[in-house]
Amino acid sequence: MKQNDNKINRRNFFKTIGAAGIGSVFASAKSSADSNEPNMPPKPKESEYPQVPRRKLGKTGVDVPCLSLGLMFNAVENQIMLKNALKWGVNYWDTANGYAGGNSELGIGKFFSKNPDVRKDLFIVSKAKTKSIAEVEKMLATSFERMNTDYIDLYFGVHGLSDPAELTDELRQWVENAKKKKLIRYFGFSTHKNMAQALAAAAKLGWVDAIMTTYNFRLTQDAQMQDAIEACNKAGVGLVAMKTIALSSKERKLLEAGGSIGTE
Repeated sequence: MKQNDNKINRRNFFKTIGAAGIGSVFASAKSSADSNEPNMPPKPKESEYPQVPRRKLGKTGVDVPCLSLGLMFNAVENQIMLKNALKWGVNYWDTANGYAGGNSELGIGKFFSKNPDVRKDLFIVSKAKTKSIAEVEKMLATSFERMNTDYIDLYFGVHGLSDPAELTDELRQWVENAKKKKLIRYFGFSTHKNMAQALAAAAKLGWVDAIMTTYNFRLTQDAQMQDAIEACNKAGVGLVAMKTIALSSKERKLLEAGGSIGTE
């Protein structure tokens, strides 16, 4: 980021991130990956439909759409959503072990069973809401079974991180091992509160590839958050925005108390 671009007004913010309620890649950061890497998904084929613009996701070097498909719904019964997303070039699909009671991941698995060739064209993101490495292992195995796949492109192994202390050396070792086994291609976490501290800590570690963070026009005025974003940018950590409409004071209090408002 240029110094004079650090302050973003509300109008420019919405121009940058696009529609509310959908994941948005808003800080591509530096790319250190080779664009010819064999494991990278191929660029989408020419389509008769207008395609969502794409950006590099940090040091992964992967081109992803600037708007993602959030699957916090029963995808088993909404296959048309998945099919239509691909028409518009939205191949970044965001799910989690617990979304829709498992029916989010199961819906992706159903789609893959009918369209096996499309897996290589998708960038699948899933999450594990637990602080136990053993539970992360179990949830990852469950995600593989549900989605009919043997790898996940980006795995948020800590879903809802608020304390940087959760980014332990034990977790780092697990990440390195999972990558060696080709179970995951990239690793990161999601964060809903204490975002600036979480981002700043991750920027110093070197083994966090991407972060999904709450971000809205109010946070563009938060100097600590802007500094953390700049630190991630310099470190090559890809950033994905969620909850892009600023919350009411009641919603903020609910989240601070550990509740959920179902906007991810």
